[in-house]
Amino acid sequence: MAYSVQNAGTHYWYSDDAQRERSVAVLEAMRTYRAAESAMRSRTQRSMGLGENDILALRYLLTAKQDGRSIGPKELTAYLGISSASTTVLIDRLQNAGQVRREHSPFDRRALILVPTASTAEEIQAALGDVPARMVDVADRLDPAQAKVVVDFLNSMRAAVDEIDAHVATDDPPARLS
Repeated sequence: MAYSVQNAGTHYWYSDDAQRERSVAVLEAMRTYRAAESAMRSRTQRSMGLGENDILALRYLLTAKQDGRSIGPKELTAYLGISSASTTVLIDRLQNAGQVRREHSPFDRRALILVPTASTAEEIQAALGDVPARMVDVADRLDPAQAKVVVDFLNSMRAAVDEIDAHVATDDPPARLS
């Protein structure tokens, strides 16, 4: 069976070995999907006038709210992988734009939680249009066995990517080559 995802054999760093053709086609399809998803995120950011971390933070806060969880600045800092100072600037920006409110935690009055405003979810939905529904429609076409294969594959790929440079401490700057 011939796999032809944009001539996959020439796009990845693998050899032209016939045994690799299928794997390379899968990886090329993933690459082109990631590029399309990245372009979609860029369009959403532009339409909302927000940066990438702003969108990531809002999505994280909206998901947490839907799950009934409260998120504070410290957890948002860890999720985004940015400094606490950068998180403060980001939260200030989102608050000034009317996207987020700072509230005292009902469990610890000294702690703050971040609450996305009602308009935030509506703005993101308007920016995305029917894209989420179309994506679900595509996934709905998979039978249960196919869905399991896809989920298992993507989880395994995520784990493989997470292991890359996992041994490198995130606090240390990269070594300089002379």
